[in-house]
Amino acid sequence: MTKFELTSIVIASISIGISLLAVFLSGKANNTNKNMFRRQGVIDLHMAWQGINEIDKNKLIGPDIVKAVNALSLTASLWNHDVIEKSILYQTYWNSYRDLYDTLIIINELVPGHKKTCRSLMTNEITKAYEGMKNADLNTVSQTNL
Repeated sequence: MTKFELTSIVIASISIGISLLAVFLSGKANNTNKNMFRRQGVIDLHMAWQGINEIDKNKLIGPDIVKAVNALSLTASLWNHDVIEKSILYQTYWNSYRDLYDTLIIINELVPGHKKTCRSLMTNEITKAYEGMKNADLNTVSQTNL
């Protein structure tokens, strides 16, 4: 083997090593970006749920209903698209989500200042997430066969 061939092999080996290192670092950076995006989703969701008021069926307040529906919608999007771990969404927001959904879905009156009813504001995406979380709830109940 000539000195030129040996030098070429060493340079090629170094190039392969640098390429593998670059691929590894790129993958690590990608995971870091995903985790930052997920954390941002948690912060946005937390902010959306801040100040959500209980809905009084007998005294509907338009801005309260719109804010509640927006929180449901954001939660549903994060659940349906696996943006945030479902276990975190379920543990943190399921009870509030369920109570709010159950209240709004039965109100078939127009939201003050809007041309839609509370029930009609419950989108397919919101309902899909509700059903998904409800089924997750049922999966946590242990059963025995007699």
